[in-house]
Amino acid sequence: NIFMKKKFIRNLIKVIKCPICFSKNSKNIGRIINCNSSDLSNIFDLIECNKCKHKFLSKFPKKNYLENLYKKDSEYVFGHSKSEVINKSNFIKYKFSKQISFKKHWIFDFVNLNKKGNYLEIGPGLCNLYKSFYENKWNCEGVELQKWIKAPGIKNSYNKLSNKKNDVIVMFDVLEHIIDPNVFLKNISKKIKKKGKLFLTFPNASSYKSKILKTEWQMVSPLAHLNFFSIESAKIILRKNGYHIEYITPYSFVELRRLIRNFIKLPFKILFDLIKLDLKAVVFRLKEFSLNVLDLIHGDQMRIVAIKT
Repeated sequence: NIFMKKKFIRNLIKVIKCPICFSKNSKNIGRIINCNSSDLSNIFDLIECNKCKHKFLSKFPKKNYLENLYKKDSEYVFGHSKSEVINKSNFIKYKFSKQISFKKHWIFDFVNLNKKGNYLEIGPGLCNLYKSFYENKWNCEGVELQKWIKAPGIKNSYNKLSNKKNDVIVMFDVLEHIIDPNVFLKNISKKIKKKGKLFLTFPNASSYKSKILKTEWQMVSPLAHLNFFSIESAKIILRKNGYHIEYITPYSFVELRRLIRNFIKLPFKILFDLIKLDLKAVVFRLKEFSLNVLDLIHGDQMRIVAIKT
Protein backbone atom coordinates (compact mmCIF):
# COMPACT_ATOMS: atom_id res chain seq x y z
CA ASN A 1 0.00 0.00 0.00
CA ILE A 2 2.85 2.41 0.86
CA PHE A 3 4.54 1.56 -2.46
CA MET A 4 1.28 2.13 -4.38
CA LYS A 5 0.73 5.47 -2.64
CA LYS A 6 4.25 6.67 -3.48
CA LYS A 7 3.75 5.65 -7.10
CA PHE A 8 0.44 7.49 -7.12
CA ILE A 9 1.94 10.72 -5.71
CA ARG A 10 4.68 10.61 -8.40
CA ASN A 11 1.90 10.75 -11.00
CA LEU A 12 0.42 13.99 -9.65
CA ILE A 13 1.12 17.49 -10.98
CA LYS A 14 0.46 20.69 -9.02
CA VAL A 15 -2.20 22.94 -10.61
CA ILE A 16 -0.96 26.54 -10.68
CA LYS A 17 -3.79 28.27 -12.55
CA CYS A 18 -7.54 27.93 -13.09
CA PRO A 19 -8.20 25.22 -15.71
CA ILE A 20 -10.98 27.34 -17.24
CA CYS A 21 -10.05 31.04 -17.23
CA PHE A 22 -6.31 30.48 -16.56
CA SER A 23 -6.23 33.02 -13.73
CA LYS A 24 -3.61 32.46 -11.00
CA ASN A 25 -5.71 34.45 -8.54
CA SER A 26 -7.23 31.73 -6.37
CA LYS A 27 -7.85 30.72 -2.76
CA ASN A 28 -7.41 27.46 -0.88
CA ILE A 29 -10.72 26.28 0.58
CA GLY A 30 -9.18 23.46 2.60
CA ARG A 31 -7.73 19.96 2.74
CA ILE A 32 -9.89 17.14 1.34
CA ILE A 33 -10.28 14.29 3.81
CA ASN A 34 -13.14 12.21 2.39
CA CYS A 35 -12.20 10.41 -0.84
CA ASN A 36 -13.26 7.37 -2.88
CA SER A 37 -10.28 5.55 -1.43
CA SER A 38 -8.60 6.11 1.93
CA ASP A 39 -5.27 6.11 0.00
CA LEU A 40 -6.21 9.55 -1.38
CA SER A 41 -7.08 11.25 1.91
CA ASN A 42 -5.03 14.28 2.96
CA ILE A 43 -3.29 14.62 -0.42
CA PHE A 44 -5.45 17.23 -2.16
CA ASP A 45 -6.72 20.71 -1.35
CA LEU A 46 -9.83 22.23 -2.89
CA ILE A 47 -8.99 25.46 -4.76
CA GLU A 48 -11.39 28.18 -5.92
CA CYS A 49 -10.60 30.65 -8.68
CA ASN A 50 -11.36 34.18 -7.47
CA LYS A 51 -12.13 35.31 -11.01
CA CYS A 52 -14.63 32.76 -12.37
CA LYS A 53 -15.45 30.83 -9.13
CA HIS A 54 -14.42 27.54 -10.72
CA LYS A 55 -13.27 24.97 -8.16
CA PHE A 56 -10.61 22.33 -8.76
CA LEU A 57 -8.17 19.99 -7.05
CA SER A 58 -4.75 21.34 -6.07
CA LYS A 59 -3.10 18.45 -7.96
CA PHE A 60 -4.14 16.67 -11.15
CA PRO A 61 -3.00 13.21 -12.26
CA LYS A 62 -1.01 12.76 -15.45
CA LYS A 63 -3.25 12.08 -18.43
CA ASN A 64 -2.08 8.54 -19.26
CA TYR A 65 -2.15 7.55 -15.59
CA LEU A 66 -5.75 8.77 -15.22
CA GLU A 67 -6.91 6.97 -18.39
CA ASN A 68 -5.41 3.73 -17.10
CA LEU A 69 -7.27 4.12 -13.80
CA TYR A 70 -10.57 4.35 -15.72
CA LYS A 71 -9.74 1.40 -17.94
CA LYS A 72 -8.88 -0.70 -14.89
CA ASP A 73 -12.11 0.33 -13.11
CA SER A 74 -9.95 1.59 -10.24
CA GLU A 75 -11.54 2.56 -6.92
CA TYR A 76 -9.52 5.79 -7.23
CA VAL A 77 -11.96 7.00 -9.90
CA PHE A 78 -15.07 4.86 -9.36
CA GLY A 79 -17.19 4.12 -6.37
CA HIS A 80 -17.90 0.43 -5.93
CA SER A 81 -21.23 0.62 -4.16
CA LYS A 82 -23.57 -2.36 -4.06
CA SER A 83 -25.86 -0.85 -6.71
CA GLU A 84 -22.91 -0.13 -9.05
CA VAL A 85 -21.65 -3.71 -8.74
CA ILE A 86 -25.16 -5.04 -9.49
CA ASN A 87 -25.60 -2.71 -12.50
CA LYS A 88 -22.25 -3.82 -13.93
CA SER A 89 -23.06 -7.50 -13.40
CA ASN A 90 -26.49 -7.13 -15.04
CA PHE A 91 -25.09 -5.26 -18.05
CA ILE A 92 -22.44 -7.92 -18.63
CA LYS A 93 -25.02 -10.70 -18.24
CA TYR A 94 -27.93 -9.25 -20.25
CA LYS A 95 -25.96 -6.93 -22.56
CA PHE A 96 -27.18 -3.86 -24.46
CA SER A 97 -30.23 -5.61 -25.90
CA LYS A 98 -31.83 -5.87 -22.45
CA GLN A 99 -31.16 -2.28 -21.36
CA ILE A 100 -34.30 -0.17 -20.97
CA SER A 101 -34.38 3.00 -23.05
CA PHE A 102 -35.72 6.28 -21.65
CA LYS A 103 -39.22 7.14 -22.83
CA LYS A 104 -39.12 10.40 -20.86
CA HIS A 105 -36.05 12.56 -20.42
CA TRP A 106 -35.44 16.28 -20.08
CA ILE A 107 -33.39 16.49 -23.29
CA PHE A 108 -36.43 15.39 -25.29
CA ASP A 109 -37.78 18.91 -24.64
CA PHE A 110 -34.97 20.16 -26.91
CA VAL A 111 -34.60 17.32 -29.43
CA ASN A 112 -37.20 15.72 -31.66
CA LEU A 113 -36.40 12.01 -31.55
CA ASN A 114 -38.39 11.41 -34.73
CA LYS A 115 -36.18 13.82 -36.68
CA LYS A 116 -33.32 11.39 -37.21
CA GLY A 117 -29.70 12.55 -37.33
CA ASN A 118 -26.21 11.83 -36.01
CA TYR A 119 -25.84 11.26 -32.27
CA LEU A 120 -22.65 11.12 -30.19
CA GLU A 121 -22.55 10.36 -26.46
CA ILE A 122 -19.40 10.56 -24.37
CA GLY A 123 -19.60 8.29 -21.34
CA PRO A 124 -22.97 6.59 -22.05
CA GLY A 125 -22.62 4.34 -18.99
CA LEU A 126 -25.51 1.87 -18.92
CA CYS A 127 -26.66 3.22 -22.31
CA ASN A 128 -30.29 4.00 -21.39
CA LEU A 129 -30.33 7.38 -23.17
CA TYR A 130 -28.08 6.07 -25.93
CA LYS A 131 -30.58 3.31 -26.61
CA SER A 132 -33.44 5.84 -26.89
CA PHE A 133 -31.70 7.39 -29.91
CA TYR A 134 -30.57 4.01 -31.25
CA GLU A 135 -34.13 2.62 -31.19
CA ASN A 136 -35.34 5.70 -33.07
CA LYS A 137 -32.89 4.90 -35.91
CA TRP A 138 -30.41 7.70 -35.24
CA ASN A 139 -26.85 7.14 -36.45
CA CYS A 140 -25.35 6.55 -33.00
CA GLU A 141 -21.77 6.59 -31.81
CA GLY A 142 -20.23 6.79 -28.36
CA VAL A 143 -17.05 6.57 -26.30
CA GLU A 144 -16.91 4.56 -23.09
CA LEU A 145 -13.55 3.77 -21.43
CA GLN A 146 -15.07 0.94 -19.38
CA LYS A 147 -14.57 -1.96 -21.78
CA TRP A 148 -17.38 -4.07 -20.31
CA ILE A 149 -19.91 -1.57 -21.71
CA LYS A 150 -20.50 -2.80 -25.23
CA ALA A 151 -23.15 -1.61 -27.69
CA PRO A 152 -23.44 -0.90 -31.42
CA GLY A 153 -21.34 2.17 -32.23
CA ILE A 154 -19.62 2.34 -28.81
CA LYS A 155 -15.82 2.71 -28.98
CA ASN A 156 -13.34 2.45 -26.10
CA SER A 157 -11.10 5.20 -27.49
CA TYR A 158 -11.69 8.73 -28.81
CA ASN A 159 -9.30 7.99 -31.68
CA LYS A 160 -11.70 5.35 -33.01
CA LEU A 161 -14.57 7.79 -33.56
CA SER A 162 -15.62 8.49 -37.14
CA ASN A 163 -15.18 11.90 -38.76
CA LYS A 164 -18.92 12.51 -39.14
CA LYS A 165 -20.46 15.70 -37.80
CA ASN A 166 -23.18 15.24 -35.20
CA ASP A 167 -26.54 16.94 -34.69
CA VAL A 168 -26.48 16.08 -30.99
CA ILE A 169 -23.60 15.50 -28.59
CA VAL A 170 -24.33 14.41 -25.01
CA MET A 171 -21.81 14.55 -22.17
CA PHE A 172 -23.53 13.82 -18.88
CA ASP A 173 -21.23 13.97 -15.85
CA VAL A 174 -18.10 13.97 -18.00
CA LEU A 175 -16.31 17.34 -17.87
CA GLU A 176 -15.77 17.20 -14.11
CA HIS A 177 -13.59 14.09 -14.67
CA ILE A 178 -11.35 15.71 -17.30
CA ILE A 179 -7.89 17.15 -16.60
CA ASP A 180 -8.15 19.87 -19.29
CA PRO A 181 -11.84 20.55 -20.05
CA ASN A 182 -10.94 23.35 -22.53
CA VAL A 183 -8.85 21.11 -24.78
CA PHE A 184 -11.28 18.21 -24.41
CA LEU A 185 -14.32 20.31 -25.40
CA LYS A 186 -12.39 21.87 -28.29
CA ASN A 187 -11.59 18.41 -29.70
CA ILE A 188 -15.08 17.02 -29.20
CA SER A 189 -16.57 20.14 -30.80
CA LYS A 190 -14.86 19.24 -34.09
CA LYS A 191 -17.51 16.54 -34.32
CA ILE A 192 -20.60 18.75 -34.07
CA LYS A 193 -22.50 20.46 -36.88
CA LYS A 194 -23.09 24.17 -36.97
CA LYS A 195 -26.33 24.72 -34.98
CA GLY A 196 -25.83 21.27 -33.47
CA LYS A 197 -26.84 20.88 -29.82
CA LEU A 198 -24.52 20.02 -26.95
CA PHE A 199 -26.07 18.66 -23.73
CA LEU A 200 -24.08 18.81 -20.50
CA THR A 201 -24.59 17.97 -16.85
CA PHE A 202 -22.11 18.26 -13.98
CA PRO A 203 -21.94 19.26 -10.29
CA ASN A 204 -22.82 22.90 -9.63
CA ALA A 205 -20.07 24.69 -7.68
CA SER A 206 -22.36 27.76 -7.42
CA SER A 207 -24.84 25.79 -5.32
CA TYR A 208 -25.65 26.37 -1.65
CA LYS A 209 -24.36 22.89 -0.77
CA SER A 210 -21.00 23.58 -2.39
CA LYS A 211 -20.63 26.92 -0.62
CA ILE A 212 -21.73 25.69 2.80
CA LEU A 213 -20.11 22.25 2.90
CA LYS A 214 -16.85 23.29 1.15
CA THR A 215 -14.54 20.24 1.11
CA GLU A 216 -17.30 18.14 2.74
CA TRP A 217 -19.55 18.59 -0.30
CA GLN A 218 -20.30 15.09 -1.52
CA MET A 219 -19.25 15.97 -5.08
CA VAL A 220 -15.69 16.70 -3.90
CA SER A 221 -14.27 13.22 -4.30
CA PRO A 222 -10.75 12.80 -5.71
CA LEU A 223 -9.97 11.39 -8.19
CA ALA A 224 -13.51 10.78 -9.43
CA HIS A 225 -13.99 14.54 -9.81
CA LEU A 226 -11.22 16.99 -10.70
CA ASN A 227 -13.16 20.11 -11.77
CA PHE A 228 -16.24 21.78 -10.32
CA PHE A 229 -17.96 24.25 -12.61
CA SER A 230 -19.61 27.42 -11.40
CA ILE A 231 -22.28 29.00 -13.58
CA GLU A 232 -19.68 31.58 -14.64
CA SER A 233 -16.94 29.07 -15.50
CA ALA A 234 -19.46 26.99 -17.47
CA LYS A 235 -20.38 30.05 -19.52
CA ILE A 236 -16.68 30.87 -20.11
CA ILE A 237 -15.72 27.41 -21.42
CA LEU A 238 -18.72 27.29 -23.76
CA ARG A 239 -18.12 30.80 -25.07
CA LYS A 240 -14.44 29.97 -25.71
CA ASN A 241 -15.45 26.96 -27.80
CA GLY A 242 -18.03 28.72 -29.95
CA TYR A 243 -21.33 27.91 -28.26
CA HIS A 244 -24.44 29.93 -27.50
CA ILE A 245 -26.19 28.79 -24.33
CA GLU A 246 -29.86 28.05 -24.94
CA TYR A 247 -30.62 26.73 -21.46
CA ILE A 248 -28.72 26.61 -18.18
CA THR A 249 -30.24 25.74 -14.83
CA PRO A 250 -29.36 24.23 -11.45
CA TYR A 251 -31.24 21.10 -10.44
CA SER A 252 -31.41 18.85 -7.42
CA PHE A 253 -31.56 15.12 -6.73
CA VAL A 254 -33.77 15.92 -3.73
CA GLU A 255 -37.40 14.88 -4.27
CA LEU A 256 -40.04 17.30 -2.96
CA ARG A 257 -42.41 14.48 -2.01
CA ARG A 258 -39.76 12.73 0.07
CA LEU A 259 -38.70 16.03 1.66
CA ILE A 260 -42.29 16.75 2.76
CA ARG A 261 -42.55 13.23 4.18
CA ASN A 262 -39.33 13.74 6.12
CA PHE A 263 -40.56 17.11 7.39
CA ILE A 264 -43.68 15.46 8.85
CA LYS A 265 -41.57 12.78 10.57
CA LEU A 266 -38.81 15.17 11.72
CA PRO A 267 -40.39 16.41 15.04
CA PHE A 268 -41.02 12.83 16.18
CA LYS A 269 -37.48 11.72 15.34
CA ILE A 270 -36.01 14.72 17.16
CA LEU A 271 -38.20 14.05 20.20
CA PHE A 272 -37.00 10.44 20.25
CA ASP A 273 -33.35 11.65 20.01
CA LEU A 274 -33.90 14.07 22.90
CA ILE A 275 -35.36 11.30 25.03
CA LYS A 276 -32.14 9.36 24.40
CA LEU A 277 -30.13 12.57 25.07
CA ASP A 278 -28.54 12.18 21.65
CA LEU A 279 -27.92 15.85 20.79
CA LYS A 280 -25.54 14.95 17.94
CA ALA A 281 -28.36 13.15 16.16
CA VAL A 282 -30.62 16.21 16.59
CA VAL A 283 -28.02 18.52 15.08
CA PHE A 284 -27.36 16.08 12.22
CA ARG A 285 -31.07 15.78 11.36
CA LEU A 286 -31.63 19.54 11.37
CA LYS A 287 -28.52 20.17 9.28
CA GLU A 288 -29.40 17.47 6.76
CA PHE A 289 -32.98 18.71 6.38
CA SER A 290 -31.89 22.36 6.00
CA LEU A 291 -29.33 21.44 3.34
CA ASN A 292 -31.93 19.48 1.40
CA VAL A 293 -34.30 22.46 1.47
CA LEU A 294 -31.54 24.75 0.21
CA ASP A 295 -30.60 22.21 -2.45
CA LEU A 296 -34.17 22.11 -3.69
CA ILE A 297 -34.05 25.91 -4.04
CA HIS A 298 -30.66 26.01 -5.83
CA GLY A 299 -29.51 22.49 -6.69
CA ASP A 300 -25.96 21.18 -6.58
CA GLN A 301 -26.18 19.85 -10.15
CA MET A 302 -26.29 21.78 -13.44
CA ARG A 303 -27.96 21.18 -16.81
CA ILE A 304 -26.93 22.97 -19.99
CA VAL A 305 -28.08 23.03 -23.60
CA ALA A 306 -25.66 24.87 -25.91
CA ILE A 307 -25.85 25.50 -29.66
CA LYS A 308 -22.72 25.53 -31.86
CA THR A 309 -22.41 28.88 -33.62
